[in-house]
Amino acid sequence: MGAKSPQCFWYNLRNTRQKYLGEVFLLNLLILLRPKQWVKNLFVIVPLLFSRKLFFLPDFSRSIATFVLFCCLSSAVYILNDIEDAPLDKLHPTKKDRPIASGRVSVRLSYFLFFTLLIVSFVGSLLLSWYVFICFLTYVLLNVFYTFRGKKMILVDVFCIAAGFAMRVMAGSYVLNLSPSAWLIISTFFLSLFLGFSKRKAELTISNNNHGQRPLLRLYDANLLTSVIVSTGTASIVFYALYTLDNRTIQQFGTDKLYLTVPFVCYGVFRYMLLSMLSGQEDPTDILVKDKGLWIAIGLWFLTVMLVLYTGG
Repeated sequence: MGAKSPQCFWYNLRNTRQKYLGEVFLLNLLILLRPKQWVKNLFVIVPLLFSRKLFFLPDFSRSIATFVLFCCLSSAVYILNDIEDAPLDKLHPTKKDRPIASGRVSVRLSYFLFFTLLIVSFVGSLLLSWYVFICFLTYVLLNVFYTFRGKKMILVDVFCIAAGFAMRVMAGSYVLNLSPSAWLIISTFFLSLFLGFSKRKAELTISNNNHGQRPLLRLYDANLLTSVIVSTGTASIVFYALYTLDNRTIQQFGTDKLYLTVPFVCYGVFRYMLLSMLSGQEDPTDILVKDKGLWIAIGLWFLTVMLVLYTGG
């Protein structure tokens, strides 16, 4: 066999390099979408679970479609936030490696992805329900305010995030033509406040008083945040417990055994509180994804809800 020509060698090398660069570029686009954060959109599925229509294919399909569209919408919001935060992210020990802050994805392409995902999610939500579209629009307006103003306002920044979680539950209810449960909305809101303030405390700890990375941190106090975290975490448990004991809930499901799920919620909240204070991780999703104890608590909660609601308690 004859030796390969230099032209063939350089041709193969160039193709290999182009393929590698293409894969890296697609990976950066995927990172820009923050798929790890899509776990937060599972709140969209909660109304389906409590509607006892989990195995009813039309409603299940509509809920999954809403979940997918909310993933597109939340990714669009993350992209807009990353564009705005790029100058500060460059000063952060880990956020400096984000695709926009590091320069691996251009701002122009990021805006293109933002508008594309926004259009897809808006059109899809309109096809599902007018009320779902209103929830999507409210979520975007809320996050635009957060990106350009709200995140610079103490307490308001976390309240904006919590309201976004409430929008997820409301969208998940409206797509099933259900009236959102006030108890579930309030429980979700306080749970989101708990997660948000836990993140702020972790950021405050990691920053080591270098507030140039997030100027708002200089307005927060560690002791105050600890008190708020405890109170919001406790409130989320109390409101969920009240939901399980409410006469309307008992009449709706024909059982008073839903209170059996409360211990798993308590354990989950307290374990997250413990882990966030010990690990100091900024991102609540990192704690949720990595901790087996939390996943076991969530799994047992889900299994108990299924047994109570779908087998008659």
